[in-house]
Formats: sequence, structure tokens, C-alpha cells
Amino acid sequence: MSAQVVAVNVQIPAATTAPVVADFTTHALRVGYFHRRDWQNLPADDWNVPGVYVLMTTDGSGIVYVGKSVKLRGRISTHNSDPQIDWQRALVVKRDTSHGFTSADVGYLEGRLAAELAAIPGITVHRGKEDRDDTLPRHMELSLDELLGSILSAARLAGLDVHKPADLPEDDEIAEEPIADSVSQPATPAVRRRRQRKKAKLPELVAAGLISAGTELHLNQGGTTATGTVSTQGEIVVDGVAYNSVSTAAQTALNNAREETAHVLSSNGWTTWHIGSPTGPVLDSLRDQYTSPEQS
Repeated sequence: MSAQVVAVNVQIPAATTAPVVADFTTHALRVGYFHRRDWQNLPADDWNVPGVYVLMTTDGSGIVYVGKSVKLRGRISTHNSDPQIDWQRALVVKRDTSHGFTSADVGYLEGRLAAELAAIPGITVHRGKEDRDDTLPRHMELSLDELLGSILSAARLAGLDVHKPADLPEDDEIAEEPIADSVSQPATPAVRRRRQRKKAKLPELVAAGLISAGTELHLNQGGTTATGTVSTQGEIVVDGVAYNSVSTAAQTALNNAREETAHVLSSNGWTTWHIGSPTGPVLDSLRDQYTSPEQS
């Protein structure tokens, strides 16, 4: 299976001091890339709008600054005259639609983007006022979460390595089933061969409607409690970071709530994440209800 591709149209002006502009068409995002020396070449008519931005250093420190503003160009001007870090390159992100982002939208996105970048080894996120907006209704947060893939792809286009351990998929789980050694000999406890059967993953359960995006998950292990949320992509979001592996999400959520000296060694997320409440059914219970497209 080929890897999913993020569609982007890149416009590179002939003038070397003009910002490079990339349109991420799937999510109607417009991203501007520029060097600090050229920040004044950001057209005010286009970029004095709400959005988020990332300022990048070039000294090998891995320090980035993540911010938001209702007037991106004006905020970049402030960072040029009174810099919080020694940034040399930047990217600015706005919504290329009729109404664009609201101040609440960019407040939420800033927090999610900062958390995602901070989870990447080698990157240190410098933030000013940490005031992630939590006033949006859940369905709006879910729609904004879908933009993170394109925004992180935009950061990758700027040269940032955005791979994080949370992106690693979970190991395939194998179930053993008795099968016959031949057509004439039925399977018995003494005559078995291992048949590999992949259990359903969380994205498949979301796609099948067995669990909805936005569902809260709860766990309690070793006296420590934690929560997460199911994303539209079938990830589990813990403290602003999306995890592909339900077990890694569980272990991370538990460790975040503990002292460093008492970290959890492992946690099987399929049996420790409870759906909807601390006493709800576990995620693994949904897998028995799942029918793959090949079986239907």
C-alpha cells in the first residue's frame, strides 16, 4: 500500500526575497515561508489575518517558537524587533477560505501544534504566553485536529524533522485458531497450526462506527488515572499529542501523571482504556463486534 500523500501546490516567486507560498488544498490552508531579513515582504493584505506561526533557529539548537495571532504580519514584526529566540526562518499558516480562522480557532491550534512539536526528539518549543483556548465546542476541536497533519507537513517542507515516537504504529496482534492439517482431518486440540489473524485497529473501529471521534477514554492503572480522546483519524490524543498506538498512548498518559521515578513500564491500551467513563467497557470489547470488509 502506498503512503498517503498530502496535496500541496507550491508557488516560488522569481524575486528571491519574496515569501514562498504553499497551498495545502485538502484543508484549504495557505502557508508562507520566509527568512527573517525578508519579513517585510509579507503582503499586509494577505497576512494580517488570524493564524499560527513557527519561528525556527538555524544554529542547530532545535529551538522553535510556536505562536498565534489575529494579525500574523503584525506579530512577526514584533518578533523581529523584540525576538524571544534567535530565529532566522519562519512559516505562517492561515485558512484560505472566505472567513478564515477565528481567534478561538488559532488559540486551540497553537496549543495542539506546540504539543505535537514538543513531542519530537531534538526540538525544544519556546512559547510565550501559554493560553490554549479551550472554549470551542468539541466538534470544532475535532475539525481543527484534522488540520494538524497538513500543518506538520508544512513544517516538514520547511526542513523540520517532524517524526515523533507517537507516530509509530502498534505491533500487530496475532490470534491462534485451530485449523485442520488436511481436508480429511478436522482440527483438534492436538492438531493445530497457527493461523495469523490481525485484530482490528482503532481507525477501523472508528470507520465502522463502533466508536465515535471525540469519545473520551479513561484508564486507571497502579493507582494512577488518565484520560484521552479519540480523533477523527483513529488516534488517541493525550495532552495535545496524537498517538497511533493505543498502548503507547496509555503508557504515556499514565507516565505524564506520575513522578519520573515511578514511570509505568508498559500498559496494554486495549484492556486499560475504558470507553466513556472509568467504568465503561474496554476498547478491546469493540473488536469482537468488528466485521472487516472482506468478511462482510
